[in-house]
Amino acid sequence: MTIKSKNSNNSNFTLGNLITVSVVVIFIGIIIGLSIDSKSGPSTNYAPTVQTVFASSTLKVAKEFACSCGTCGEKNLVACVCGTATNTKKFIEGNLQNGMPEGEVVELVKEYYGHYVGDNQLKSIYE
Repeated sequence: MTIKSKNSNNSNFTLGNLITVSVVVIFIGIIIGLSIDSKSGPSTNYAPTVQTVFASSTLKVAKEFACSCGTCGEKNLVACVCGTATNTKKFIEGNLQNGMPEGEVVELVKEYYGHYVGDNQLKSIYE
């Protein structure tokens, strides 16, 4: 099928040409859309990270442990802000706030989370 314009300039525009042009325009639109989206950063379905502030007594116990998540390179628990580290510090803080002595909290964290390194790992940095 050939579509002829009313202005007969001897130009034939076929249905195939129309489809080709449409596909090219749609493809360019997709590329532009993806380009604009990628400039705004990667999209994630994660909630924004909010760093929790912990009491000094919590950090005193936390510095005796490395993070147990397995993905952060076993950073010191005080320095790590991953979800596992945050939950461990919340666990420590909750037990301390409930009146448990520091020594018992250390033993409890050793039992549940492991990764005890003693009070010497990075001690000078956090004092």
